[in-house]
Amino acid sequence: MDRRVAHWPSLLIAAVLVQACTTPQPFLDGPRRIVTTTTPDGGVSVLADGASRNSRILNGSRIVRIWETGPLPVPLTVAADAGATAGNAYREGFIGTSLYTADIPPGSGLDDIPMHAQDSLDYIAVLDGEIDLVLPDRSLHLQQGDILVQAGNRHGWINRSTRPCRLLVVVLSGKRP
Repeated sequence: MDRRVAHWPSLLIAAVLVQACTTPQPFLDGPRRIVTTTTPDGGVSVLADGASRNSRILNGSRIVRIWETGPLPVPLTVAADAGATAGNAYREGFIGTSLYTADIPPGSGLDDIPMHAQDSLDYIAVLDGEIDLVLPDRSLHLQQGDILVQAGNRHGWINRSTRPCRLLVVVLSGKRP
């Protein structure tokens, strides 16, 4: 048997492994989510420690739902994992708060995440990567460590980089005047 033919499967496997190791992945690992609460006797209990299993792919981005509450003020007794059952923070009729991460893959643009607005006040922190916030009249470049407070205005997102961008989003349901 020709040695070149005999080594062909090994070369193919090596090429696939090199491609897998050098191709940017669309999503980041994690995030690790830790939920603690006070027990009836005044102690502390850890309700969750690990990745949330409540994630969805939406318009090509991965949304990991971490926690949600009803209207403010919220009760400080936590008996169940509200992250496991958290829904879309922008769903019709939702009143409360929501915490989630959004991993926006490289190359995502307005075709993937079109201009939109919600009835909410959003606090958004860039945890990893960089992204452009597109407003009707301009774009603003955000990078790791930047924080955005967004009050129900029209916007979109473009990830022009070669890496995923992770946003941490806190949503407070709101109402327009």
